[in-house]
Amino acid sequence: MDEIWDDERLAFLMEHWFPDQIWTLRIGVGGMNNTTRFVEAGGISYVLRIYETHRDFNKVNFEHTVLLALADQKLPYQLPQPMRLQTGGTVLTIDANEGKLAALFTFTEGSNPLWDNAQQLHRFGETVGHLSKTLASIQVELKPEYPPYYKIEHIHPRCTPEVIKQFCLHPPESFSKEITNLPYIWHRFEAFYEEIPKLMTLPHQLVHGDINGSNMLIDEQGHVVAVLDFEFVTRDVRVMELAVCVSDLIDPTLSEQKLYEVCSVFYEGYCSYINLKEEEIRLLPLLIELRRLDVFVHFLGRYLDGVDAHRVLIDIIHNTVQKVKWLEAYGPKLVNIFKI
Repeated sequence: MDEIWDDERLAFLMEHWFPDQIWTLRIGVGGMNNTTRFVEAGGISYVLRIYETHRDFNKVNFEHTVLLALADQKLPYQLPQPMRLQTGGTVLTIDANEGKLAALFTFTEGSNPLWDNAQQLHRFGETVGHLSKTLASIQVELKPEYPPYYKIEHIHPRCTPEVIKQFCLHPPESFSKEITNLPYIWHRFEAFYEEIPKLMTLPHQLVHGDINGSNMLIDEQGHVVAVLDFEFVTRDVRVMELAVCVSDLIDPTLSEQKLYEVCSVFYEGYCSYINLKEEEIRLLPLLIELRRLDVFVHFLGRYLDGVDAHRVLIDIIHNTVQKVKWLEAYGPKLVNIFKI
């Protein structure tokens, strides 16, 4: 984590990319999962990432292979490009004992969008649709390291179905106020497992897997200038990309009509590039729910690993229950929006 990686140790890493240059490091806004620093060298900005969620070289190598393949496409927005080391690769193993991995990426100036107007929502949809179409067209010989979303038992190594069940039905004392919410989440897990065979028959392709406002940048005019963080790119159900986005757009505090309008405008942009099959649309509410369950398992794993305090997981539990219950009530109506 950031407190471990002081600037002196981080400075040592930079010699692997810039052995004969003057460079500077600064702290900036980063994600929850990795240590991030911003680097200036030769008048150019870069992003240094130290992977904290795993020590798996193959996972990082696959991510970088996909990004390098996408670099050959003419995209109307930027993607983070991994910079080559002096040795020729793009993944740095920090030391043999820790096994931590680091990489340096290109930097794009911009800010995270707020989906508070129709124009930006439409552009968001267009970008997701365009990227999905592009990912379907590229060829990558390496095998993906991350499983598809529906293989939910592989989300976190400590979160087997039995561990999830025990936590939900017999939670620790610090989660005693969640005695209604946690069994409900487990009930939804049980229901989901029965639907997996249907999901396996849907069209599959490479997917980003985590597109949301925090992984997208816009300029001052509201145009999308970059899509970030391909760490979880893998081969999955094509419509999962859409499900991830809609999951984040669903805000139960909005009126039903307003929420439908938000999703409709986004989907119009998405449809500029992607034509979904009827079965993909029909199963979309299930995949949106899967995204919420996936987030719960991810943060349960972080809690069990001692990364997050229990209050962080409690917030995730509440968010999961609110959105899944909304889907139970309004999912069928939501499907009608995506039949335009």
